[in-house]
Amino acid sequence: MKLIIQIMAFLAIFLGIYLMILNGGDAVTVNVMPPRFDDITGELYHTTKTMSVAFYTLAMMLAGLFAGICLAIPFYLAQLEQVFVYKRELERSSIKKDDSVSQVKVLQAKVDVLEKALKEALKNQY
Repeated sequence: MKLIIQIMAFLAIFLGIYLMILNGGDAVTVNVMPPRFDDITGELYHTTKTMSVAFYTLAMMLAGLFAGICLAIPFYLAQLEQVFVYKRELERSSIKKDDSVSQVKVLQAKVDVLEKALKEALKNQY
């Protein structure tokens, strides 16, 4: 699924580049502000900007990329937080396991010492 989404994203980027190449010399007029009415002259004004289609397409692609990154960052940070919590749990469990192993070794050493002392005591009795 991840591979399909990546392929679709690359195809969309290549389609945008293709459209920029085809329409490089054309111009587009974009409304920058909402229309406003001039009370004195009684005319309706539109604040517009004329730019090439290639620049407009590139600007829209970059705006979409920025919006996508901004939408994905919270999910990424939440995932990162879960990974850190999981790592801490693994470290805690490994420390508990190491403590248990060391306690068993200490007890085994004590048992060995007591067995030796018992054998020595039994030898000295007879």
